[in-house]
Amino acid sequence: MFKLPKKVIEDGKKYRESFARFLAGELKEAFFRGIRVPWGNYAQRGGKLLMSRLRVPAGILTPAQIKAIGEAAQKFADGRLHITTRQDIQIHNVPKDKAVAILEYLAGYDISPRGGGGNTVRGVTACYLSGICPLEKGEVYKLNWGLTEYLLSLDDSLNLPRKFKISFSGCGDDCAAAGVNDLAFVAAGDGLKVLCGGGMGAKSAVGKVLHDKLEPSEVGYVARAAINVYNKHGNRKNRHHNRLRFLIEDIGWEKFVELYREELKRVKDEEYIVLRTDSLPELPKLSGNLQLNDFDELSRVVAVSDFVKYSVGEQKQPGYYYIKLRVPFGEINAEQLIRLAGLSGEIPSLIFRATPRQNLVLTNVPFDKVPLVYDKVKEILPDFLYAETIIDVVSCKAATTCNLGICNAIALAPLVVERLKAAKLDLERLKDIKININGCANACGQHPLGTLSFSGLAKKVYNRTLPFYKVWAGGKADSEDTKLAQEAGLVPARSVPDLVGEYFEKGTPLKELVNKYGHVPPYEEDRSYYIDSGRTEDFSMEGLGQGECGAGALDMIESDINSAKQSLAKANIKDALVYAARALLVVRGVDPKDEKEAIAAFAEKFIKGGICAPDFADLEAVFKDVISGSIAKDQAFDYAQKFYEEVKNIYGLMDSSFNFQVRFEAKDEGRRTKDEIYDLRGTPCPINYVKAKIRLEGMNVDDMLEVLLDDGEPIANVPKSLENDGQEVKIEKIENYFKVIVRKKV
Repeated sequence: MFKLPKKVIEDGKKYRESFARFLAGELKEAFFRGIRVPWGNYAQRGGKLLMSRLRVPAGILTPAQIKAIGEAAQKFADGRLHITTRQDIQIHNVPKDKAVAILEYLAGYDISPRGGGGNTVRGVTACYLSGICPLEKGEVYKLNWGLTEYLLSLDDSLNLPRKFKISFSGCGDDCAAAGVNDLAFVAAGDGLKVLCGGGMGAKSAVGKVLHDKLEPSEVGYVARAAINVYNKHGNRKNRHHNRLRFLIEDIGWEKFVELYREELKRVKDEEYIVLRTDSLPELPKLSGNLQLNDFDELSRVVAVSDFVKYSVGEQKQPGYYYIKLRVPFGEINAEQLIRLAGLSGEIPSLIFRATPRQNLVLTNVPFDKVPLVYDKVKEILPDFLYAETIIDVVSCKAATTCNLGICNAIALAPLVVERLKAAKLDLERLKDIKININGCANACGQHPLGTLSFSGLAKKVYNRTLPFYKVWAGGKADSEDTKLAQEAGLVPARSVPDLVGEYFEKGTPLKELVNKYGHVPPYEEDRSYYIDSGRTEDFSMEGLGQGECGAGALDMIESDINSAKQSLAKANIKDALVYAARALLVVRGVDPKDEKEAIAAFAEKFIKGGICAPDFADLEAVFKDVISGSIAKDQAFDYAQKFYEEVKNIYGLMDSSFNFQVRFEAKDEGRRTKDEIYDLRGTPCPINYVKAKIRLEGMNVDDMLEVLLDDGEPIANVPKSLENDGQEVKIEKIENYFKVIVRKKV
């Protein structure tokens, strides 16, 4: 089974400390956001509660893990959960002072929200039947687990230009939607096909083939190289143009492949990456098959027949079956999860799977236990039939909890299902139809892959703001041949269920339906058009807030700059100087412990480095005078105002890789021009890397620095980090430590 790396547990202790500082008022909300979101803790709409997104590698969970998630939701929140389209599970309505408790409670079950948000490698997905599917060409869940463990152990995977998504598909049927991931692996019998550069959301794109055939042992190297290229060349500053697909768009596919191949060679030459592989528990051998008459007197009931037709499937292990449970729109509660986990008392081999359509699958069910599961599950989930059919509509959480949600998609989805059920459609004929609904233009509900799908927006009609949806059609996951849904027009939210119903009932062309249902009557004639799904009040954009998906260094910088501005407005000169000085230190790897250290670090990094104007060479002296009160207030205020403007100017000049232009002559004091030896043995990560980086900044291009490092994490992490900075690195083993020879190149 998947094992949570020790590094995640150790880093969790630091997160607890930061959270405590935030709760104590020592860290501002906007600054702390850059720390909180990479831990999978998002602010819900309104800002009072959090959501905790738990990573579920390959979507696989044991009954003990399912129960633990339910218990955590009960103990530390209000018991509401949501299954995502990337096979993760979200605990909602978490009080801020309980977020760390969830993390610590679930760590003992190898579950964590680490990397669930922010500019990180997000949860790695896989075919939800991996390991049991009769059609699969490879058991990709094993590679998924190994790669997830490896990436969670790397600091590099947690500080990218933007999020990075990876998937594993077990065959060409592409259940894991390889074509719309940043990096994807598709099992092909004699190896893996690798795709790169796909993604959904702003300017969705389909990935291209990076490798036609790859040995499974190469997966770690390929992932490392692709992430490194993105890390080095991705745009970190433009939040709207910083996904991998935009880098490829900017430099061209051929140039990207060239950079990738160079990086792959370097990684193979200098690193040793072997993923840990583990397997699901072996099943006892069985002989026998499920028969409809096993249900006894229930065999004549239509529901049982449909249960067998749409919910039950044969595993490749003889005598075992999987059972798909529709979880409408991914919404489930803690009690239901705990009761489902209890099925393991009857089925010891039970393993759960989360699916991209927000459902759960029970696997390893012996043939003679299938009728029992039917009886038990219908008591826990009354509406669990017809998973993966046309009525299995996908929806994001939308405006109920999401800061970016414009329309209340998750309240519209049940209305669509109700209309489809009323139409009494031929489910078998329409079995491949997928309907997806999003509350905004982002693709959490995967509208680019829907056969028919919708994305929310707001439009003005008769001088009033209304909830509308873009209509999309024709999406289909198919590896590098994936078809992205095309826009067909706009309709008001009120008309979506009727449009869907008529489209599938009568087959009316979609363009005609968009024209028919696009009409909006005046408010006085029909107010219902001006109310969002599931609401009673007139539609408004109230509650719409800043999205947190990309929270990271930029948020921390802008928080401090804004705090400096606010301090100036209150004539709080000391705080204005500290916030302005601290703002840019995060991209220099400096985390000052106090105000004095922040001022000193800025002077060292930016003033002596020639980045900041020499007018502020006396920053430390002025700060001391402000503290002591020995400087006139109007003079101090004028100085602080100019310093704030200078920091803003430096930030504006920062490039997309977080580099700064040296505009002034750097101070020569302490500049080192000869080869040096720097002994960092006994210095822990990441302080050793930061110290080496600082020492290199005081040297000339092509100067040599010999860094002495301990075995273990120091030698594993520091050289790679320096290489990612663009330095040339060689490693030599010296008895029980290492000598790292660094030639400064940038």
